[in-house]
Amino acid sequence: MYTLYETGLYRLSMGVECEFVAIATEQMALLDTGSELSVAGSEVYQAFLSDHLSLGIPLGNRILSTRLGRFEGSLHRVEILLKADWGEDLRIDGTFLFCEEWRGPTVLGFHGFLERIRLAIEPDYEKIGCVYFAATEL
Repeated sequence: MYTLYETGLYRLSMGVECEFVAIATEQMALLDTGSELSVAGSEVYQAFLSDHLSLGIPLGNRILSTRLGRFEGSLHRVEILLKADWGEDLRIDGTFLFCEEWRGPTVLGFHGFLERIRLAIEPDYEKIGCVYFAATEL
């Protein structure tokens, strides 16, 4: 976990390293337990387009209202690898909103992603903070 991580124009209050497996693209994502949905950042969206990879049939369409405005996109299930500094990486299928107009960072939100893992936050581990994550029992 990286607190106050700067990525492009954005300052992430809690950054988590993840990889979009299909495009082998690593991102520093905003961990946002208050976000209803996860959102693929514009770099990820563009990588899927440039690699001509199909996201498959959308699970549905949604409008996301944020402080940056309203964004309409389609929901897709993609494989994500949460990168661990200690222990093992965690591979998970997550539901993400893909939206051409979104210019914000990749966001790891609750429905379709965080609700599928065990998650704990240690705010003062060695003064940098730490996020613990593990698979849930299905």
